[in-house]
Amino acid sequence: GDETYKNMIVGIHQRPGDLAVNVCKTKQLTNMRSATKGITVGITAPIDMSLDACVEYIATDEILEVTPTKFRMAKNPDMLGKKGKK
Repeated sequence: GDETYKNMIVGIHQRPGDLAVNVCKTKQLTNMRSATKGITVGITAPIDMSLDACVEYIATDEILEVTPTKFRMAKNPDMLGKKGKK
C-alpha cells in the first residue's frame, strides 16, 4: 500500500467535520458473536483524483502535496491550533 503520515486525508466522512482515524491500527478480533455475522463489508477502491479535483476538494485548513507520481492531501499543521501542538 501507500505510505501514510499524521493528519493525512485518507477518506471521505459522510458527516460535517473531520474524523481522526489511525489507518495503521488493525481491528481487534473478538470471540463474540453478533447478529450481523453473515454481513461482510468490503473496502471500496481508492478514488483516483486529478490535480483539479484535489484543489476543488481541499478546505481552507488543508494542504495539497504534489509529487511526480501522487497528489497527497493533509491537514495544515500550522492551522491545527492549540489542540494539535504539544
